[in-house]
Amino acid sequence: MTNIELLKLLKEKKVADAFQYYQACSYKLYLAQVSCEALDKVINDFETNGANAVKQVFQDALRTGTGSYKPMRETVDFCGIEIPFSTATTKLTMEVMSLLHNFFDGFAQWINSSLFAEKALPIGKVSLTRVIRELDNYPEYVGQFIADLKDVPNKDIYKYIADFNNILKHRSQIHVSNKINIFTAKGSVAIPDFSKDGQPHPQQEVIDAIHDGFDFCKKLLTDSTLFIKSYYARNENNYTEHRFYNPKQFLIFESQDDYANMKNPKNHYAYLEVDPSCVSSEYDIMVALDTTDKEDGRVDLYNSPYPIIMLRERGTSNIVGILKPDDNESLRARDEHPLEYRKYLPTTAGYEIEMLKAVCEGEYKFYPFLGDCEIYIRTEEKNSSEKTLDVNNDISTDNQESE
Repeated sequence: MTNIELLKLLKEKKVADAFQYYQACSYKLYLAQVSCEALDKVINDFETNGANAVKQVFQDALRTGTGSYKPMRETVDFCGIEIPFSTATTKLTMEVMSLLHNFFDGFAQWINSSLFAEKALPIGKVSLTRVIRELDNYPEYVGQFIADLKDVPNKDIYKYIADFNNILKHRSQIHVSNKINIFTAKGSVAIPDFSKDGQPHPQQEVIDAIHDGFDFCKKLLTDSTLFIKSYYARNENNYTEHRFYNPKQFLIFESQDDYANMKNPKNHYAYLEVDPSCVSSEYDIMVALDTTDKEDGRVDLYNSPYPIIMLRERGTSNIVGILKPDDNESLRARDEHPLEYRKYLPTTAGYEIEMLKAVCEGEYKFYPFLGDCEIYIRTEEKNSSEKTLDVNNDISTDNQESE
């Protein structure tokens, strides 16, 4: 499944905010792979040079009767800076282990958002162990992946990565050791044994330790994606009842020129159509552009930028309430704010003055390609004072917002 296919699936199941965490996990694994490959090369060069040095000792002994081995003082070219081999291996090992440790945090956010949706743990309280405990409250999520996920904290490789990083962060430095056996001409580059809170971890060759950790994390992300794809092929998410995409927009322009320049709309508002007898307790809104039905299609997602949204009676133009964000932030469709379904709370009484101000006053940011648009232009025609433009299906690949 490609990233676009996965994003489209998550959008359709109303858990699109989870995709940013999937991307973060993938990127950490990519960076870890780069450091793994660099470490492989550095160690391979060290072992090759060490083996050649030992062979030279024996050749000298056969030729002259004396062979002398001197410990190597190898350096590594790190982006134009020469650093000792031992420093390079320690640095790269720390990088990989840190990225894998961070992966678990991002992975917890990925599972939390993609499966729990509106009931997800707050972002600041998410950890892998908490998410795993939370899974017991969701009996619909079953199978081998879920069983394996619940067992992750018991895995030796998980404990090894966690303890390695916690010692480095809170206690002391762990230095990678290296040596060449002068009798076998074989090298060893290893993480020495260490322990944390009574949990011992024996010495391991660096290559084995980092590749075991990387493969474990990569499989975890792959298996989770397959599980989510399989589950959503047959089921909806049970916790997305308040989630909506793309409020519609209503605008009246005084002239054709104003419409052409997309400025100075006389009346303007964004709205959701509702049944007045069953207004929801909240509305969680995101805006989306999905052009996957086109050859160069894509899915673009944005936070809802609307400071106020009207509740309009379905089938009429009657406004029966307003929605306002349950936050004090000022968002734009394109900003650095983490992607989320923005929560709006309804007011269905005493909203009229605030509604009129929003419709008739102030700046209105018009997003012509993020939701259907109902646009009217005042004309000089004798038999009609207004003309309706059907722009509901007009999709632009540029997706530029108009002020």
